Amino acid sequence: MNSKKTYRDVASKIALSVLSFFALSILFSIYVVTEKKIDRANEQRLISFQLTDQLLQSSDDLTRMARAFVVTSDPRYKKYYQQILDIRDGKMSRPYGYFYGYWDMVLANTQSPPIENGQTVALLDLMRQSGFTVEELGKLTEAKVNSDHLAALGFAAMKLVDSSRLNTKVNRERANLMLHSDEYYQGKARVMKPINEVHVLMEKRTLDAIHDAEDVALTFRLIFIVTALGVIFLLWRTYTSLRTTLGGTADEIHSNLVRIGSGDFSTNITLKPGMENSVLAGLSEMQIKLYVNEIERKHAEAELRIAAVAFESQESLMITNADNLILRVNRAFCESTGYTAEELIGKKPRILNSGRHDADFYRAMWKAIQETGTWQGEIWDRRKDGEIFPKLLTISTVKNSKGMVTHYVASHIDITERKLAEDKITELAFFDPLTHLPNRRLLQDHLKRAMATSNRNGTFGAVLFIDLDQFKTLNDTSGHDKGDLLLKQVAQRIFTSVREGDTVARMGGDEFVVVLEGLADTIEEAATQTEAVGRKILTAISQPYQLEGIHHHSTASIGATLFLDKATSIDDLLKQADLAMYKSKAMGRNGLRFFDPAMQTIVIESAAMEMDLRIAIEHNQFVLHYQAQVASDGRATGAEALVRWQHPRRGMLPPTEFISLAEETGLILPLGQWVLETACAQLALWAVRPEMAHLTIAVNVSAQQFLEADFVEKVMATISQAGINPNRLKLELTESLLVDNVGDIVEKMIALKASGVGFSLDDFGTGYSSLSYLRHLPLNQLKIDKLFVRDVLTDLNDAAIARTIVALAQSLGMGVIAEGVETELQRDFLASIGCHAYQGYFFSRPLPVQDFEAFAQRV
Repeated sequence: MNSKKTYRDVASKIALSVLSFFALSILFSIYVVTEKKIDRANEQRLISFQLTDQLLQSSDDLTRMARAFVVTSDPRYKKYYQQILDIRDGKMSRPYGYFYGYWDMVLANTQSPPIENGQTVALLDLMRQSGFTVEELGKLTEAKVNSDHLAALGFAAMKLVDSSRLNTKVNRERANLMLHSDEYYQGKARVMKPINEVHVLMEKRTLDAIHDAEDVALTFRLIFIVTALGVIFLLWRTYTSLRTTLGGTADEIHSNLVRIGSGDFSTNITLKPGMENSVLAGLSEMQIKLYVNEIERKHAEAELRIAAVAFESQESLMITNADNLILRVNRAFCESTGYTAEELIGKKPRILNSGRHDADFYRAMWKAIQETGTWQGEIWDRRKDGEIFPKLLTISTVKNSKGMVTHYVASHIDITERKLAEDKITELAFFDPLTHLPNRRLLQDHLKRAMATSNRNGTFGAVLFIDLDQFKTLNDTSGHDKGDLLLKQVAQRIFTSVREGDTVARMGGDEFVVVLEGLADTIEEAATQTEAVGRKILTAISQPYQLEGIHHHSTASIGATLFLDKATSIDDLLKQADLAMYKSKAMGRNGLRFFDPAMQTIVIESAAMEMDLRIAIEHNQFVLHYQAQVASDGRATGAEALVRWQHPRRGMLPPTEFISLAEETGLILPLGQWVLETACAQLALWAVRPEMAHLTIAVNVSAQQFLEADFVEKVMATISQAGINPNRLKLELTESLLVDNVGDIVEKMIALKASGVGFSLDDFGTGYSSLSYLRHLPLNQLKIDKLFVRDVLTDLNDAAIARTIVALAQSLGMGVIAEGVETELQRDFLASIGCHAYQGYFFSRPLPVQDFEAFAQRV
């Protein structure tokens, strides 16, 4: 009954809503009509004022035309005068756009004059048709009559001018006075007065009409708004009633019908309060009934599938009873353990015990199961074939409604592969992949432990830093695969040469470190023990190697340092052993050296020297000295530029004190560029002095400078910036530069020589020069090293070498110069073998530029 009443309620509200829409439409139409009345009232107001103003404008236009004719006698003004009257009286058609300024535009030829034919209507008739009141028309008629009287006066004035042939000037003045007389102006005032009165009447009439229309429109607007609100309220009531009847939206009902029809009963239909008798409530009841039937039907099928689905999963599963007897296992469990189901059922899980876990482990596991109902962790078990394997085990309890344990369910995952992967990661993180020795990271851990043991026991430990001699040569000549084979065999030999508790690690490349623990408690005995191990390692390494068919011999250099406690850091210990190793190499290789604190002092001094050198380059603490190069007649032909360092604390330092350090640190590049720029600047100064213009300057160039990709560009830019003759610049190269990449060096030399720069090979005969490529170098000069010049008079070998160098230079078309000439006898011997250019203390020491210039002028 309630449902039927609700449906009738909804139907009546829908009908009432439809009627309300009709009423609202009618009200809206009336409202639109009232708004249009406002527009028409405004339009009528505008037309009224335009017509009234047209009467006033016509009177003004007549006055202007009459006055213009009197002044100019131009017949156009008289013609237009008559046309204005004819249009106003309805005798002539009204032109389009006949409003303000019309006759001004006609006179300016921007508006066509009015046509003679067409529809005609008098101005007063237009006013009658436009809704003027009787009172307003009476006053407008009065104004029209007064304007006609004034027009007659205008005609009289024009006639006076037009009819007079004699005394034209007098008549024109009389006519002009007629149009400007008091009578004429009073006539104008009689036209204006009734028009102004009409304006007042029209203002009131049209505004009243507008206001009346606006009042009516406002009334209907308010009625429309109230009605619209009522309709909206009615629609809302209708909507709520319909929503209550349906219980939800039409989309909700449709989607639920489709879902239920497809057999999906999983989603509950939510009913809001008050929707108990709705259509959606009926759907909900129907769904519940269908769902119960479906559950009952599927329950039996689900029961049959549960066991199969659970037991045939990828996880290994085992079920035991409360007494821990195995009831069931799945196929994955059998495959993992190697047992069949028959071999396991009825047994206890201890059949799988590996023996790796003690009784405490199992007690803790069962305690957690009893307290929390579950346990998970890694455990090692044994397969049927005896193999022990790791697995991740989860045990859960199953309880009945009384809370008593009825079963245990165990699942496990074989994590053998994961453990192998973890071991591999550990090996990669802490062991060298080539030799399988501990790497730097694990070495530091072992060294830290050894230092702690030393500190605790009061015994010495030792660090041995091992570096293979000439290992790079094997790599370069036989390949890196042979180098790797050697490293693996060396690693094995070192490992077998130390005690079981000692550490052997590979630092990288061909460097190994040995950490010795538990040495004696006196430094002398500990050093003896360390040396014994070191000698054993050296002997083992120096034995022959077979590297896949290659017979190879190798030696090593070892540096050793001792430690007693944690006073020295790990990094410092490794640095000390490293320094001692380099000392061993410097002493001839294949030996062992202990760290000496003096080595550390040298390193510290070297670091301080490097810092001073950087500051010197930044603050321009260098100066060039020049050593004369002279010909056989004693005349100075040029100089070699030799750099000196004006050290703020140590005074003037020769290049032997800092050039090696500059090359090691790369500071030779900015320093060499400064020397080149300074020498070129000096050549530019000499070029403007006739007595110095012939001199050349030889600049030493390091291998690092020459091997720079843009070396040629830098030299040419320096020459260009200084503005010097390139022929006055000579670059001195050392033989060590010619060891690598000769082709690139020759290419750069050719490029520079083409521009005029000369080349001299310094220290010739002391390095690696090969005649096979020496003849291809674009050299200008060979320089006999001072080592050969020093004993040339007493050592037959040095004399022979000097003769050979001179002969070689002559055969290659090069010049030759000898350096280190300190005596007249040396000079004479060199001259006798064909060397006629010299440099040395016999002629001049390296001098500051002012002193050198004085020497050059003197000789």
